[in-house]
Amino acid sequence: MATTPMDIKRRPFSVEPYTNIMLPDGIFDTALKLQRITCYYTNTSAATLDNVTIYLEGVGDPGIVPVAQSYFFNHIPAGASVRVSWLADFEFGSPGKKIISFIAQAAGMALVRTIKQIFVSQTTQDPVTGEYSCTVEEGTLKVGKLGVIGPRDKWQPCSERYKECRPTQGPWVPLEMSMAFYPNPAYPGIHGDLPFSDPWWKILAWIVAAIAAIVAIVAAAMGEGTAGTAVGGTFDETTGDIDCCTPEPGGIPGDDGLTVAGVASVIATAAVAVGLSDAADPWWRGQEATPPKPAELTTAETVDVKFSYPEDVMAAGKPYPVHVGWGYRRITSGNTYSYDVDETQTNIHVNGGVEVEVPALHHAFAAPLVVKARFKREDGKPFSGPDLYAFALLRSPDDGMYFLIDLLDDGIVPDEKANDGTYTGSINLEAAYRVLLKNKLKLEGRWKVYVFAQDVNDATPDMKPEIAAQHIGGFMVASALQITFDPTLPCPLEAQTTVDVVM
Repeated sequence: MATTPMDIKRRPFSVEPYTNIMLPDGIFDTALKLQRITCYYTNTSAATLDNVTIYLEGVGDPGIVPVAQSYFFNHIPAGASVRVSWLADFEFGSPGKKIISFIAQAAGMALVRTIKQIFVSQTTQDPVTGEYSCTVEEGTLKVGKLGVIGPRDKWQPCSERYKECRPTQGPWVPLEMSMAFYPNPAYPGIHGDLPFSDPWWKILAWIVAAIAAIVAIVAAAMGEGTAGTAVGGTFDETTGDIDCCTPEPGGIPGDDGLTVAGVASVIATAAVAVGLSDAADPWWRGQEATPPKPAELTTAETVDVKFSYPEDVMAAGKPYPVHVGWGYRRITSGNTYSYDVDETQTNIHVNGGVEVEVPALHHAFAAPLVVKARFKREDGKPFSGPDLYAFALLRSPDDGMYFLIDLLDDGIVPDEKANDGTYTGSINLEAAYRVLLKNKLKLEGRWKVYVFAQDVNDATPDMKPEIAAQHIGGFMVASALQITFDPTLPCPLEAQTTVDVVM
């Protein structure tokens, strides 16, 4: 009997369930109790597979507990990549590379077991000092000061829907960070090990900033403790007179409105990764500039960085600049070495245009409402298939509620053809109508459509660590939301298109 020709070509990635955003570079962190283990499963054959079942068999860490769920596909076209995910509790997981076993089986074929690794970090926060610690097998990165440009309003306006005013949900744009890395163990020579033998150390700094923002978002919307996290989501807001915009309020609690704040957090905290460079981060560059003596062991490395923003707008998918000044210090068993840099980096995770297609008029109960989106690379070539984690938000006519739609390029209805660059999703408005009625909101009228996409890390296992580290995922390469530093304006949330819904 032939073995089912299904494979996972890119490593699984983490999606935070409250905001629906991918974590930086897809890395899982135990500070967030619940995360979705998400991956693209590819039909590697030249023929359509029928009656395919996919499930997660197990995780090689007893502290990570997934919720059992099986996926069934009537057909998976040749070459198509389907997106599947499993909610899992990471609260008691340990840092390091973890093995996950997946099973896929098509009709008339033997099952195939696919073993993949996920990357797990462990971020905690000292309740007294506020210092963050992000630990991986290769060492611990401590962030002693995380200064941010906060939104102009510390509280959202009160409304009839909320019994009390709620804290703002960000965005929190990094302004400065003070970081210290303690390798495990101390190492000789110029370069130590990269975390997971893959990303730059700057990714852990991005993770700390992103987790702090996510915790703040969830706590603001749903109350302290709801997220079940190991950090408090606090910032040092000693940023002078600079303020950034506040996103438009989300929908009512319990809908997908938190995704808007989540997108803002990705855009804002990605400034850490942009400013510290994709080609080589301050740790790698600092190490090269400060070779120790042969008998010395490096026991600690520090990086102090300050960010500034030459432009008034941070737009996802655009080459916005981030000016940085950073100082690297290598502490060895015999000396201390220093290297300082002042430069401007530019976001290279960009798109060459986004097209969104919906019908001008849709009869609510006649058929599902279909949304199509196309994302071009900077050179004009399309993103396709598993290149992106893409989704759309539909906002009801009275701006009261968001509905999230996954956008996929897998050739499965409603998508017409796999890997053609058209990401497609749909929503059953009859089901949405019941939710709207409960909240005294209307279905008929003009719905706004917002489309978002994050890139997926495409590093392969055979790459050298310093090459794999330059392949970074999780950047928001397309967004309907922009962050501005004009405190008189909200963060622009602009619908790419609209659809008029009638009964």
